[in-house]
Amino acid sequence: MIKIRCIVCPTDFSPTARRATEYAAELARSFGAEVVLVHVLPEMGDPVKSFGVVTAVPALREELHQRARAKLDGQKKVFDAAVKVRTELRDGQSYEQILDCAAACKADLIVIGTQGHTGLKHLLLGSTAERVLRLATCPVLTVRKPDGSA
Repeated sequence: MIKIRCIVCPTDFSPTARRATEYAAELARSFGAEVVLVHVLPEMGDPVKSFGVVTAVPALREELHQRARAKLDGQKKVFDAAVKVRTELRDGQSYEQILDCAAACKADLIVIGTQGHTGLKHLLLGSTAERVLRLATCPVLTVRKPDGSA
């Protein structure tokens, strides 16, 4: 019998991540599992955007954390009272922090949204979901965009 006690669900607050969160909520209800919602902010100096602002400006760091915490708390509305949910806000490389979170909480499953980029866009942007899928030590459920397109 498969036991799922802990589900890690990374979010970047996109519609795809929201859909993955809905999957995680339903699975948690079915299995009586805890869900860990995790959001990763890139390290200072990374040329990656978070909330539409390049994080190279140190004065914005705390505000980015505050906004992320508020959005993580807002994501909890997807879950009913029967599901235990907690949030984690981390800094660093997304896939590394997601895998570290899964290892730390001994996750039985990771539920992650995927944008489905291909070709040059995939080469330039990389794929957090792909790296998590390849490197995770537990099963990974990937969830496509809400309309099912790539």
